Amino acid sequence: MKGRNLEILLACVLCMTTASAIKNLRVLSPLKALTIWDPEVKDEPATARSRFLPVFRARLQAESEARKELKAKKDQELQASASSSGWAQSTAMSDRRRRRAEERYVEEASDRAAAKAAASLVSVKKKAAKNSNNYQFVGVVNPKTSGKPIKWYARPKPSGSKWSVRLVHVDQAAIITDLFRKGEVDIFAKYKNTGKVNPETNLPVIDSEYTVRERSVRNLWNFSPKHFFSDSSGMYWRERRVRPGLYTDGNNVYEATYRYRDGKNGMHRMSTLNRFMASKSISTKQKKTIQKRLKEDSPDLVLEE
Repeated sequence: MKGRNLEILLACVLCMTTASAIKNLRVLSPLKALTIWDPEVKDEPATARSRFLPVFRARLQAESEARKELKAKKDQELQASASSSGWAQSTAMSDRRRRRAEERYVEEASDRAAAKAAASLVSVKKKAAKNSNNYQFVGVVNPKTSGKPIKWYARPKPSGSKWSVRLVHVDQAAIITDLFRKGEVDIFAKYKNTGKVNPETNLPVIDSEYTVRERSVRNLWNFSPKHFFSDSSGMYWRERRVRPGLYTDGNNVYEATYRYRDGKNGMHRMSTLNRFMASKSISTKQKKTIQKRLKEDSPDLVLEE
């Protein structure tokens, strides 16, 4: 019974932790924007200082004036009652009652002044002038371009709009990745052998060019009969099999392998390229062909990192 209660307690704690994590999860947008709002509609939260100081100043001023008025009235009453007999005893008996009345009078004057100050703040906010700008300007930030880093666009300002200037920084990689995962676009890569060799790795330098094509009825969802008939894939979790043979990256020689159990490709390292080229089993013509392909031909297989 104790073990069962412990399991229920652990399950409740796990559910509460998961709910807290989901509540605190924030999804960042690939569009990072900075908006300059119009002055009359700019939504600035009023701080406690901006609300407190004008009201507090009005309260102090009202209390000071009320106490001056009460003091003047008290002096007049004392002068009038000084000529009568027994004025000291009557003044002592009504002192406490007079103090309560004075404090009540001061509080009421302070409350009236505070309400008037708060109402004046609201009225000033409503009387803000309207923005005369009839256009909206949007700047798209693209630091990768060789020209201007910001490209500006303008359009007539819609009725009821509350902003005039906006800067947008577009994360193109995040947007393309999201569209690709949703199946709305396809990414095509084209690789070109520059004929150069990296002095640090001693590998051929390959330039890559990527294009993004939208899937639509106009292009038949990027359907290719050539790939459909020549590149079989099998089940969706199985990788397309690499053509059997020998491959080289400029340093080593590999033999393509395929594991039928789970449909995975692999490369088995056989030897270095220098040892392979020094082998007598390879003719001089084949060696020249290999060297020419390493300098001119595009790669047959590319491993993206």
